[in-house]
Amino acid sequence: MKLINFNEFLSFKKMRENMGIPKDYKPKFESSEAILREIKFKEIKTKGLDISIDELCVASDKTLEHKDFPGQKMLVYIRDFSGDYVKDEKDMAYFPKFHLAWCSTLDGMHKSKKYDRYVVSQRNDGIFLLNKATNGRVVKKDIELPLLVCKNCLKALGYKSYGASQIISNQVFNNFTVKQFLDEYNTEIHIEPIHTSLDQPLNEYSKDWNNISYSYKKSKRFICQDCKKDCSKDTAELHVHHVDGVKSNNKASNLEVVCVKCHSQKPMHVHMLSNPSFKKYF
Repeated sequence: MKLINFNEFLSFKKMRENMGIPKDYKPKFESSEAILREIKFKEIKTKGLDISIDELCVASDKTLEHKDFPGQKMLVYIRDFSGDYVKDEKDMAYFPKFHLAWCSTLDGMHKSKKYDRYVVSQRNDGIFLLNKATNGRVVKKDIELPLLVCKNCLKALGYKSYGASQIISNQVFNNFTVKQFLDEYNTEIHIEPIHTSLDQPLNEYSKDWNNISYSYKKSKRFICQDCKKDCSKDTAELHVHHVDGVKSNNKASNLEVVCVKCHSQKPMHVHMLSNPSFKKYF
């Protein structure tokens, strides 16, 4: 069967005209594989991505990487967790731990065939999205919770001399931050962009952004998620940052409440340092 030449199809041509697309414009179509790869990476950076064991690689230094993103270190954790862990959010000891190396815990889970319960993430604020499961059914999704790093992982890596002594181990564990780990261990990779300069969507805030922003600040009690500064007396000092840089992506997993100073330290936000409006906060 001969397919229609859509470039000559009247309705299609009319649609192009209405959209303001030039007649001589030839779109650059990326392979579906490249598109899926970029989508995967965005999910890993924000919400987390379900994985099977064959998607994970153990690097020579025992850190964990996704096979599609060599050099990018992955955090691995259980997403669907049984138990009423929202009952006492201050007691992190009851939450599952996240892993950053092939440790004895992961090895044991793999051998007991429970490994497929894990997801990978690169969200760098120490917050993870979990689903609450009761009686084998998920009853609440995307609960934002802080998790503690697995001590067996720190031991497997010898991270910052963890294991040298009890005092050093306690210091390393208590001072551990995801951001510092990823900054230290990650290497750069290149991902081909999906869009060209002609078809890239405008990166604009949604029309209801002001309401969304204020509500999210309020939900975090006007406290900076990075430095923990209380900005309730000067809410103008508090911003809502889009983790993936897409201003229209207002999912809770993509938002961070940060003070102006911490916001300026985010990737590609150094320009804030020269903004006269923010000078008093530095």
